[in-house]
Amino acid sequence: MAMYRVACPGCGAPVEFRSAASRMAVCGYCRTTLLRDADAVRDIGKQAALIDDHSPVQIMTAGQYAGQGFTVVGRIQLRYEHGVWNEWHLLFDDGSAGWLGDFAGQFVITRPDGQAIGPPLFDKVEPGNRWSHGGIFWCAADIRTAECVAAEGELPFPVDARWIARVVDYRHRDEFLTLDYSDLPPAVFRGRAVTLAALRAQRLREGDDVAARASRLQGGVSTLLCPACGAPAAVVPGVTQHLSCPSCSSQILLAASQAEVIRRQTADDRAVGATLQAGETLTIDGIAWRVMGWLRCGVPHVASEPEWYEYLLFAPQKGFLWLIEAREGWQRAEVLDVWPESFSGSAARLNGVSYVRRHLYTAEVRQVVGAFPWRARTGERTEIGEYVKGDRVLNLERGPHELGWSLACPVDPDTVAGWAGRKLASIVRTGDALDDGVQALAGAGDKAALRPIAWVFSVLMVVMNMRFMLPFNVDAMFVTGVMVFLLWIPVRSAGDEAAD
Repeated sequence: MAMYRVACPGCGAPVEFRSAASRMAVCGYCRTTLLRDADAVRDIGKQAALIDDHSPVQIMTAGQYAGQGFTVVGRIQLRYEHGVWNEWHLLFDDGSAGWLGDFAGQFVITRPDGQAIGPPLFDKVEPGNRWSHGGIFWCAADIRTAECVAAEGELPFPVDARWIARVVDYRHRDEFLTLDYSDLPPAVFRGRAVTLAALRAQRLREGDDVAARASRLQGGVSTLLCPACGAPAAVVPGVTQHLSCPSCSSQILLAASQAEVIRRQTADDRAVGATLQAGETLTIDGIAWRVMGWLRCGVPHVASEPEWYEYLLFAPQKGFLWLIEAREGWQRAEVLDVWPESFSGSAARLNGVSYVRRHLYTAEVRQVVGAFPWRARTGERTEIGEYVKGDRVLNLERGPHELGWSLACPVDPDTVAGWAGRKLASIVRTGDALDDGVQALAGAGDKAALRPIAWVFSVLMVVMNMRFMLPFNVDAMFVTGVMVFLLWIPVRSAGDEAAD
């Protein structure tokens, strides 16, 4: 029931304020922005058109959270460097407010949570920084500066295209905490990751409505003709925001039902093939997964490190999944909504299981092909920390402005070939190739590097046996000489191989 209703000064249509705390409303017919001041409203101009992101949520969507009903009464659409997301304004049955964050089919509900005591400076926060609030040490996961694209419905404060949001998202296990620096001191919001099914969401947008607006259903996979070369490319309506054309590698921005070329690939850029191709379908556990795109990655400035591929898969029923192809084998990886209970530079603990850190390195994106929910770009670097438990790998991924966790499990190459329904010419080594690789690692160059070590152990062996060899113990001298000779056999063999 509306608490306040007024005729839009732009078109005369009724505009309702359902919350006493709402200060702004956007007419759903002509997009005139109304600013509420006491019991009067004034026209402060037109709102820009929303980017149709095909979200199933809409104004008047209702649901249940933490034992209370809520209704969606407004939305702010925000754009940052890598994509666009929605913040839906919620009005709960008790008159309190909250927000439903909506990005690429992932949802988070947060509600006001008191004052920020000793908050960090926004410009000083880095991914992984800790901050204490409510008796919990939170870990900084995402630092974003975003601009308002458009707004609709009721909002508790006025916004326009010049409004800038500065937010830091923190994580603790399955909980979220947001510091909103739009005002000072920053506001605190706390909540959890949710699904629309768990919220028992009602009055969602119908598939026919989505189809009428964009001629394709939410969650489906469609085909876009590249505006640079005309080649077809698979995209997910409402999810794909950036595309690297599989044919010409041009960078395409998808927004507001339009595709805009933002960078054409030069002829000098090296094109390297991948085992799986963008647009290919894999059947995993009876579900069809489409390969939306892939990244060719490597370790910068280390030519000896082999490259690997990361494939992004999408299924309307399941969302996103990663397949990783490296020389050591295939892995299936999923981004974690529930973070480890604890982690340090040497160990991490997830769901009661301890993982030990094995590697820490920097990964660089060297080639991008296909469609992604964010703008994937060549040259981007991410710090990777690998924590292992048996054959399972818990990955900490830290970039300049975000931090996340994923869990990877090995997959047999024959299994991947079965999913693809064809024989794969993979970069994964077979058993013979692995044996060759071990021999290569023990090649002439590496063996030559053992020469100083051989000298050290030879001297140590002689010194340690000196008391047995003196005075002139032939047996001890003979045994020591044999041991030194055996120690130098591999090094001498390496020298002979190098000479050949």
